[in-house]
Order: sequence, then C-alpha cells, then structure tokens
Amino acid sequence: MQEKLKIGNVEIISLMDMIPPPRPPGQFFPDVDQALWEPYKEEVLDKGLVQLYYGCFVVVSKQKIVLVDTGIGPGPHPTRGNKKGNLLKDLQRKNIKPEDIDIVVHSHLHIDHVGWNLDLSSEPPIPFFPNARYLVPSIDWDHFTKPDNLANAPWVSENVIPLEALSLMDLFGDGFSVTDEITSILTPGHTPGHMSFILSSAGQKAAIVGDAIHSRVQINEPSWCAGVDIDKVASEKSRRYLMEKSVSEGMILAAGHFHPKEHFGRVYRHGNATRWESI
Repeated sequence: MQEKLKIGNVEIISLMDMIPPPRPPGQFFPDVDQALWEPYKEEVLDKGLVQLYYGCFVVVSKQKIVLVDTGIGPGPHPTRGNKKGNLLKDLQRKNIKPEDIDIVVHSHLHIDHVGWNLDLSSEPPIPFFPNARYLVPSIDWDHFTKPDNLANAPWVSENVIPLEALSLMDLFGDGFSVTDEITSILTPGHTPGHMSFILSSAGQKAAIVGDAIHSRVQINEPSWCAGVDIDKVASEKSRRYLMEKSVSEGMILAAGHFHPKEHFGRVYRHGNATRWESI
C-alpha cells in the first residue's frame, strides 16, 4: 500500500479515518440494474457488497501542511454500525500532530468530510486543529445553510457553522489557490459546490477528487451515479472531466473512498473502455 506520493515538490499522504459497513449495490447505486454488476462481482464487490473507505489526504506544499477533508469524526456513529473515526491516530502514526496542520480545506460539506473539524465534547466546541484556517466551499455553504437543507444536515450545524463564530473559517470558490501548488476546481454534482483540488509542481500533476468518484467501478462505468448525488448529470460530467485529464495528461488521481491500496492511480483508455491502474 502506497501511503505517500511525490508530485514534483508536493507530497501527498493518504490517511484512513474509518471503514464503514458495506452496502448492497442497489442501495448505493439505485439507478443501476443489478445484472450490470455481473462483470464486477469479483473485481469490485466485496462478498456482493459495495465497500467504501473514509480516507483523507495531507498535502505538504510551500512549507504548509494542508489537510483535505476531516473524515466522519470520533463517533461512535449509530448510522455506521457504531464505528469510531481514527483520523487523529492515523495522523499520529504518520508523525503529524493536530497543531501541525496549517490549513483544513473541504471538498464539500457531507458528514464524512467534516467530522473532525470540532471537538464537540468541549463546551464551547474547540477545533481539533488549533492552528488551522478552515476553508469551506462557498456554494456548498450557501446550499447547506438554507433552513430547509440545514434541517437535514445536522452535522453542518455541529461541525461547520461554529467555525464562523470562532473566526476560523474562510469561504472559497473555483480557482482558489490554497497554495501556489494547490488549486481548487469546481466539480459539481455530488453537491452543488463540490470541489476537487489540482496539485501542480515541477511539471507534474495530480488531483484529489473528493466524492466526484466514489468507487473504482465508476472508472469503468462513469455514467453510474451514487444515489446521494444531488445532480447526476453534473456528477457524471465532473467525473468524466477528471478521468479525461488523467488519460490525456497522465494526471494522477487521489480517491479517498477507494481501497487504501488503490487511493492513488491513473485512468487508462483502451478503445472505448477506461480502467483504473493503482500506483
């Protein structure tokens, strides 16, 4: 399992927060006929189920330590089999202290990407990363803080909104430079303001794709959309864009929901087919 990767002068470090319970394919990809899974039963499915992984990434760039997404949080999580998050322990295993993080940047505002923002056991809550600025996609902020949406996303009230009152939060948009080597790119569909991050250094490129790509099966079947994607047409377009960049430019993709052995890889085209090759 490759946990570290160099892109020019940039280092990407793969982290694992939690392995949630697997789900039936029809539950995760409700629009996909069960029969279409037949070619992927051995290659992708785990005992007939879709297994995701809650991975995050640290990027070391321009003397800044940037954490991309913060997992699902300490837990235990009743909706995930009462499992607990492990992000802080995995950071420790890689000799990174919470106070070392300079910037926390979010791909989007779903529960499994914002969970370690704030220590909710403290009153008032305090940041798990005390020296960090927390960067939040402005389109997602506008979307999730609308009263109707906020009512269905309590984790935003708990783990995101308090950042503003603590003066720890900055909003950002498409084309934002996290550092000179890390640039946000709007890849909407999963959420309205979903962001991926292009890493560019010394002539080499990679992209951290967030939830634009959930499962390796979507490399073979880019039209397959997760049921939780808000705009499935936009989701497919964003996914195909990132895949095409990987094919045409040799750009490495970092996918946190893939198996840890496959977090880093490239997309290759054979005729009309595309496939994932881990590195």
